[in-house]
Amino acid sequence: MEKLVSRGPFGLEVHPYYDSKTIIDEVKLAEAMGYDDVWIGDSQLIWRELYVLMGAVAQTTSKVALGSGVTNPITRMPAVTASAAVTLQELSGGRMMLGIGSGFSSVNTMGMKPATLKSLEKFVSDVRALCRGETIHRKTTELNLAFGAKEKCPPIYIAASGPKMLALAGRVGDGVILARASIKGNMLTDMLDCVNAGRKSRSKESPNFKTFLSLPVCVDEDKRKAMEAVRPHVARSILTPLWELSKSAAETLKNLEQQYNNYEHLHPTADHADIIPDEVVPEYAIAGTPAECKDEFARLLEGNVDQITIRPYSPKGVPRSVMIQKFAEEVIAPLRK
Repeated sequence: MEKLVSRGPFGLEVHPYYDSKTIIDEVKLAEAMGYDDVWIGDSQLIWRELYVLMGAVAQTTSKVALGSGVTNPITRMPAVTASAAVTLQELSGGRMMLGIGSGFSSVNTMGMKPATLKSLEKFVSDVRALCRGETIHRKTTELNLAFGAKEKCPPIYIAASGPKMLALAGRVGDGVILARASIKGNMLTDMLDCVNAGRKSRSKESPNFKTFLSLPVCVDEDKRKAMEAVRPHVARSILTPLWELSKSAAETLKNLEQQYNNYEHLHPTADHADIIPDEVVPEYAIAGTPAECKDEFARLLEGNVDQITIRPYSPKGVPRSVMIQKFAEEVIAPLRK
């Protein structure tokens, strides 16, 4: 089974706050509309179960690459994660991608803390070894995935925002998912510098290292509606900042910290989204008319990223599937020409 790497610059991430059938239909639509990769979020108390959904979409799609966007070391043990990843590699014919982060809503809603850098690095090492069929050692036992094999190990991409996590992703990951990045100013460049510093310290370079930029997106002829739609995601982007915020974002954070609801994490109807002012939205999202979104998308792709993974939001009352299709037709299609 040949390991699959991302094949193009247009990715889609869906958060399963909708019912399971809707999510499966959205992924099938994404494949039909030409998205290169589809990622599914993991937060067990607020979203439908990641690996059940990925098993279903692995069987109902045939071309699109499928990723966890993202799982974590706290609520998912290495052996369980490796078993799921290899099983999905078999089901999908090698289309699996494993996105891993430190954990946010998945751990916060459980009253737990995110993974440390050290524990995340150990998790990545253990999962990779188990997927390859290698043995890992514990104090009292040894672990081996009976059906693991080198060719079944999916690429592991690390979601990162802060300097240390970005450097770790560059050092031990097969790629990095740039999360909560401001697309104005110097933050994105500084984040990439951290990743590159990590890559330079690798003992062995990853020849297919990939850089993904994950952003909330809404395209609509009414720019006001588009900006309104992405506010829930922008709220998460400025919460727990790891880089210096703009003056407006910093002022907004004071109220957001008190009102952010983990059970409404990234949900389109989140009440805390109302806190986000207009001027902060363009810092962390692509939202506007088709022409505006196309220009912004093209500008970002000229930088050192391999893929922009959109997190689609629709104006109030419009199904998310409409945005998935609209973005493909009015932004992606013109850029492919």
